[in-house]
Order: sequence, then C-alpha cells, then structure tokens
Amino acid sequence: MFDNSYQPTVANENLGRSPELLQTLMDLHNDDPSFGKHVRMRSFRPNEVVADAAALKREMFVLMQGKINLVCPNHEGRRLVIGSLGPAAIFGEGALNRPQEANVFAEAEDEVAVWSIPAAEARNMTLQYPILGWGMLQTYGRRLLQVEDRLEDVAYKKLPERLAALLVELCNDVDEVIQGVSHQVLADRLGTYRETVSAILRDFKRQGLVELGYRRIGVRDVEKLKEIAGIWEW
Repeated sequence: MFDNSYQPTVANENLGRSPELLQTLMDLHNDDPSFGKHVRMRSFRPNEVVADAAALKREMFVLMQGKINLVCPNHEGRRLVIGSLGPAAIFGEGALNRPQEANVFAEAEDEVAVWSIPAAEARNMTLQYPILGWGMLQTYGRRLLQVEDRLEDVAYKKLPERLAALLVELCNDVDEVIQGVSHQVLADRLGTYRETVSAILRDFKRQGLVELGYRRIGVRDVEKLKEIAGIWEW
C-alpha cells in the first residue's frame, strides 16, 4: 500500500489512451494541497479485489496504472466480466449518488495502482475540479461501448467464434503466446462455464490452432482464429 508521500508515476505504455487526463490529475495532486489531501493511494496485485460492491458505493476510484475487470457473480458462483477498464478510468458511481450494479466488484487484472476518494469529498471535488467529471464521462462511454459490443457478440456469435476473438485480442503479437490466463478467466470474460471453454480449446488444439499448457496458450494459427472469429482485415 502506498503512503501519503507517494508521488504518482505512470509508465509510458499506460499513458496511450488518456495521457492528458492522467498528467493533469498528477499535476493537481502534486501542486494543489487541497486536491491531494483527500486522495488515498493503493496498489494491488493481479486477481486481488480492488473494490468490493460496498466500496464502489462509498468511494470514487481513479485507475492510475494497470487494468481492472468489473465482475458480477451470481448465486451459483459463476462470474461475468461486465467491463474492463484501463488507466485514467474513473469509477465508483455510488460515490456520486448514482445507482450501482448489485454485487459488482472491481478486480485487478495485472499490477494496479489506484487513487480512492471518499464519497463526500468526491462530490465536492467533482464540482471543484471538472476534469474528474470529464474523466468519469469518458469511462461511462467506454463501458457503454463494451456493453454494446458484448450484446452484439452474444446475439450473433456462437461461443467458438467469441472465444477465438478473445484469444486474438489477448495474443501477444511478438511470440503469439497468452500467459497467465486460466480457462476460468476466459469463461468469466465470455459469461460461460470453464468446462465449456476447455472443451472448445481442446477442439482448437485438435485443429492445430493452439497449444495448451498451465495458464499458457500458444497460438499456432492466428489467421485461422481470426477467420473463425469473423475478424477481417482490409
């Protein structure tokens, strides 16, 4: 966990999507004592819970580094990733008296650094610093696009197509290997059962499309996976 002397730094590769927003927030933290005094810095390792459902209702969060997944479990223990957020995302809608999805929590996908701001201060700071409201709107927009894309996939694509698309998305362009991702994680992203994902992966293996190992998937034929997924490059 970071202490109050921590000076936010963000790796260059994480600045690609919203460098101006992140830099503005860091400048405010460093230069404006009234801004920084309400901000708490925290860090999380992969798969740790960044904020449970209660925390999302009482705090606002700013994702400074890494990637998180918004996860919705059901009473049977199944998990569905309903959104993925990257650096500069501002979430925790409950802090601003917005309705919050029941049982949704935020989970770290990799090494994560976040700022958290208590609800009362978050409301005042959003009025005083419009950049926070702008960042939250940007986050809502990205989440809406993700929901629309997911609904379209569920409506028009079968699971093998959706899994192929996810493998292409996660594939490392250099060595075409997906590291540290379990079959359960893939199932969570697709809203299905681990056993179903494992069966499709075994079929992909029989076709010579992938190689399977412990938390490792080697992609042997990315072009064929793109064809299955309906991904066409012009």
